Parts: sequence; C-alpha cells; structure tokens
Amino acid sequence: MHTHIFCILAAFALLFPYASASDHVISKNCQHACRLLRHRFGSAALHDYAHDNLTLWDDKQQQVRYACRFEPVSAAQVSTALRILVGTWCNFAVKGGGHSREPDVSNSVRGVTLDLRRLDSIQVSVDGSYSRIGGGAVLADVYAALDARNLSFVGGRVGSVGLGGYATGGGTSIFSSRYGWAVDNIYEYELVLPNGSITRVNEHRHPDLYRALRGAGGANFGIVTAFTFRSFPQGLVYAGQRVWNETYTEAALDRAYDLYTVYDKNPDLSFTYYYGYGQQTGRFTLTGAERYLSPLQNPPVFERIHQIPAMTASSRIGRMGELVGPARVPANPPPLRHLFQTTTTFPSREWLHESLRIFRDEVQHVKSVEALNPQLITYTIPSQAIRGMTRRGGNSLGLANVRGPLFITLLVTAWRSPADDALIYDFGDRVIARLETLARGFKVHHPFKYVGYGRTGQDIFSSYGAENHKRLLKTQRAVDPRAIFTTRGLCRGGFKIR
Repeated sequence: MHTHIFCILAAFALLFPYASASDHVISKNCQHACRLLRHRFGSAALHDYAHDNLTLWDDKQQQVRYACRFEPVSAAQVSTALRILVGTWCNFAVKGGGHSREPDVSNSVRGVTLDLRRLDSIQVSVDGSYSRIGGGAVLADVYAALDARNLSFVGGRVGSVGLGGYATGGGTSIFSSRYGWAVDNIYEYELVLPNGSITRVNEHRHPDLYRALRGAGGANFGIVTAFTFRSFPQGLVYAGQRVWNETYTEAALDRAYDLYTVYDKNPDLSFTYYYGYGQQTGRFTLTGAERYLSPLQNPPVFERIHQIPAMTASSRIGRMGELVGPARVPANPPPLRHLFQTTTTFPSREWLHESLRIFRDEVQHVKSVEALNPQLITYTIPSQAIRGMTRRGGNSLGLANVRGPLFITLLVTAWRSPADDALIYDFGDRVIARLETLARGFKVHHPFKYVGYGRTGQDIFSSYGAENHKRLLKTQRAVDPRAIFTTRGLCRGGFKIR
C-alpha cells in the first residue's frame, strides 16, 4: 500500500471513530474504505448495512452482511471508488440488477457493494440504430424507453434482470433467431479497468478485450459502466402461454421439438418450455411460452402445438416493456433461495422425453422441502444466432463453428430454508449428472455451459474450448496484472477465469 494512502487512512481514523464491537467481522481495511467513500461522495451515496433497505432477488444474497453499499452516478465515480478499494485492499462486489444467486457476486460479504443502479441512463441515437445504456439499467426500463420510439434491442425475458450481468455473459433472447445473442449486438463498452482508468472497448480499440468481454465479461476484466447496443425497429409482439397436464405432456413435447428444429430458421419465432412440479397439487405440468415478433393473434407456426388440449391457454399482443414483467424486485414477500444449473445438447427428441423422466424421478427426493418450486426449462440457441457469433471479430463463447441449433436446459429450483441447502444442491448435481450421462449415451452432449445459468462449481470457461480459455487467461492477465478481479483478489464472486 502506498504511503499517501496510509496517511489518508490515518487522518480519517481520527475524524471517524471505529465501528462498534458488534461490527468486528468487518475488516479495518473495509471500515476505512467506507469512511473514505463517505468523505469523498457524501452520505447520500453511501449506505451502512444496519440502516439500509436493499432488496435482492435471492435470499442467500439478501442475508449477506456487507461493510457499506456505494451508489456511483458516473464512470468517474466508479473509477475513484475502485482506486480507494484497491488502495485500502478492501474486497468488493459489483451489483447491477442483483439477480445473482450466490453471496459475494453482487452483494459483498463483509466488503463494499458497488451498486450501479444509478448508472441507468438510456440515450438513443437520432436515427435509432444504436443506444447507449448505463451499466446499472434493468431490462424492463431499457425495453420501455425503446418502445416509446418503436424500437427494441436484444434483451432478456425477465424485466428485473440487470443489463450488466445479462449482456456480458452472452444474452439469450426472443430476438436471437433474427439478431443473435446480446454479446453480438454490442458495439462498444465503457469499462473501468482494474487500475481505475476508464476506456472505450470496441472491435478497433482493444479488440482482444472486446472479444473477451463478449461472453466472459462479468467481473473478470473490470467494471462495465455503459454499453453501446444495436437497436432496431420493433412494434407489437405476440405472447402466448399454454399449460398441459401429465396426460398431454408427451404430445406437447413432441410438438415443441418440431418448433425447435423444423422451424429453427424462422426469424420471428421463440418458444420455451417449463416442466415443473406443483407442491400444492403434487402434479407435474408442462408450460409453453410462445413469442412471435409480429402482432398476429395465434400465429400459424403454433397451430400444431395448439391442437394439443391444454389446461389453460392465454395470449396477448403487447410491447416488450409490457411483456417482460416489472423492473424492480418487490420487498414482499421475502425472497426465496435459488439454484441454477445448466447443460447443453444437440437436438434429440428422445433426450427431451427422457430428461423429463429423470427430473420427475429426482423431484421425489426433495418434494417435501418447504416452498419448493423446481423447473426444468429448455429452449434453443438458434442456428442463425450461432452464425452471428463471428460478427466484429467474434465472441469468446466458442460456439461459432457449431452446426446448430443447440438446446440449452436450465434446472432452476426455489426453496425457503437454509437448512435445506445441502439437500437441494445434491438434487441439482444429480439431475445435471444424469442429464449429461443420458446425452452422452445418445451422443448429443455438448460441453458448453451458459454462464448466466451456471452454478458455482460448474467449469464455465473451460466449456468454451481450450483455445478460447487460453485467450481469456492471456487477456485477463494483461488487463489485471495485480489479479484484482480473480479468486485471490478483491472482486472474488461469480465465475472467474483465474
């Protein structure tokens, strides 16, 4: 630590008394960091844990005890804050929308949480071809701003998800068949590097870093404070939902497979199925979420799956901002605990059917867990999206040469009590292990793991391929020689390249 930092810290130690004995779990380094941040930016921007009202999506993150939470309003403030944190050697986490599921990812364990929520500006170009969006924006707000001009962008399906985590990890979307994944529609990043400097990153300026950020950018290379995204004309969208009971699940699943494969190249089509267990009913149901990028009531492409008798059926025509749900996570009811785990396969009708059987079998071991809500969710990486992964120098995901489509399957589980954590984690491991064994048996397994759906312990970046992983390591070491954004540094949460 530099001498001038020690002098500053000593001065502030005299101005501000230490925290009470009950706060002994917070290191002196982080207590000093919070004091420096308060002095530099004022009390309005800094929140103490004891007096904060932060609401997060996941209970594991909600229960985290942090030293303080800082809300910067500019990249310059992020830069200054990062220099303070590195100078005091205080650990930190970066929060966008706060949809992470593990402590220390977007809420720091006994460190400083850098909350980017005020970096939420949305500036649309005069011709509507691109938008500059703050790194703390959430998807619903971006959609709403673009809706007002009959525009849209490659965003996600849930409105309260933060743009930062979504876009740096890949970014699947209902727009993927037409425009590709989010990472392949980002023209430029504004990035605060680990040394505190602010830079613009695009295909011409820092091309290696630009490529790395497109798929591995979540807290590995610095802090993204703004994105320049492609935007495009978009009017009203069709949204439909159908729920099938156990009698018709297999028939509906066959029609879903046809949507995924026969209609893979339809640029307006998006379909996702959710196979879930209802704890109150004791029944399994299959839900199909339909999207079509034109305002057609019951588009013909869904005609065959609509022939399968459904328990419930609904549809509407609306704008994207209306269809993705609210922008904020409600404070009540209190959040549940969540588990995500993922696997990827090539298309296989037999694998889809057997995957539901495995899920049903494993749910029997956890079905009495309080507030249990397990789902097996599947949709595709369309062929068109894979072909788009070569744009502007390519991304870091390692899929550009794959012949698509691919199926992404997400196991998501919610539950109430920490006492059930081990049981649920074992459940998740068993489901994924059996699904991957099944896929290997059918010769349809693909190693790719989508970082947005991964669980700590899943080897995400190795799944991008050996050459891509090697390039990511080289880039990370070049921009972060002090290893600030690594497992042994200060920003340790999330999936790390090293």
